[in-house]
Amino acid sequence: MRIGIDLHAINDFMQGSQTYIYNITKSLIESGDSNEYFLYFTGKESTFEAPFLHKTNVHCKIIKPATRFIRIPIGFPLKLAIDRVDIFHCQYMGWKFSCPFVVSLHDIIHETDPKLYPTFNRFLMSLFYPISARLAAKVLTISNYTKEQIFKIYKIPRKKIEVIYCGVSDEFRVIKDQTKIRHIAAKYGIQGPYILFVGRIEPRKNIIRLIRAFRALRSETKNNHKLVIAGMQDDQFKDFNRQIGKMQSEDGVLFTGRVSRRDLPYIYNGADLFVYPSYGEGFGLPPLEAMACGVPVITSNTTSLPEVVGDAGVMIDPYDTGELVASMKRLLSDESLCNRLRQAGLQRATHFTWETAAKETLKVYQEINGLRQH
Repeated sequence: MRIGIDLHAINDFMQGSQTYIYNITKSLIESGDSNEYFLYFTGKESTFEAPFLHKTNVHCKIIKPATRFIRIPIGFPLKLAIDRVDIFHCQYMGWKFSCPFVVSLHDIIHETDPKLYPTFNRFLMSLFYPISARLAAKVLTISNYTKEQIFKIYKIPRKKIEVIYCGVSDEFRVIKDQTKIRHIAAKYGIQGPYILFVGRIEPRKNIIRLIRAFRALRSETKNNHKLVIAGMQDDQFKDFNRQIGKMQSEDGVLFTGRVSRRDLPYIYNGADLFVYPSYGEGFGLPPLEAMACGVPVITSNTTSLPEVVGDAGVMIDPYDTGELVASMKRLLSDESLCNRLRQAGLQRATHFTWETAAKETLKVYQEINGLRQH
């Protein structure tokens, strides 16, 4: 098969959808199969170094212009036809291409909780996501929760939607080198014990409530932990960012900004507790990464997060500040509970691998290509 994959989003800073498509691609190519892979970038500024790019069955291509309004309806159909691609894999937005395509829809939370998204973005997503899902030969998603939402809201038949869970990369592991952990933490201004949040700084992640809960925790317990919030700010949310700006001077709260892929496992390993009270997720990679690093996890009991964390973490109502405070207080004072959660989290994380995700994705490609040839 000649397999095309849209990698326009890839760069050195990985977030959910970037991490997903990078690791699926890497695992597919490193499996050593006989397929040809055509990887599409939007320009030299988007390329990155990875050993699998240099394999003989890999062809890196540039799509120009980069804007999605030309790239998707014009650029890709032309390139895919020229490259004689058999099946194409894109994320969120697809069109009438020269070959069948699969589209990955990670979540449609903009439909279920629209107040968490800017109006224009919500309009574009609500317009193009269902069109993409209907045109696709198959819709891939990353949790049963999201599958049910796609079925209910977009009326896509369940048999057309395939759930393939994300994996956790090998670099997220227990690290024993405390000197290096402290050294990496110091790069980001982190000193002393800390509670960690990792994710994009946006309303959906419930960061304002987390800071308020942390403030209450310090008030009630005189706790000396800091709250470290690692992630990039999303400039689309101006009112939210103003609120966050006022909270950046809060005592004990540290915003690190962007953390590199290489440093992130060390930042996880240095934390005494990982807290992720998100209002909604399509999957929830940060809690899984924290569990793989042996860090006790508190997360929300909503959307896909129970599927990921199971009974290996403490689940809370993300709208209940008091419950969040009580859970942090409990874990920081109960070492035996923390040890149990560490072991349970490490075990739970072994069930999610990118190799498995890639194998299941390849089966979907093969099924579609087989139908095409008959």
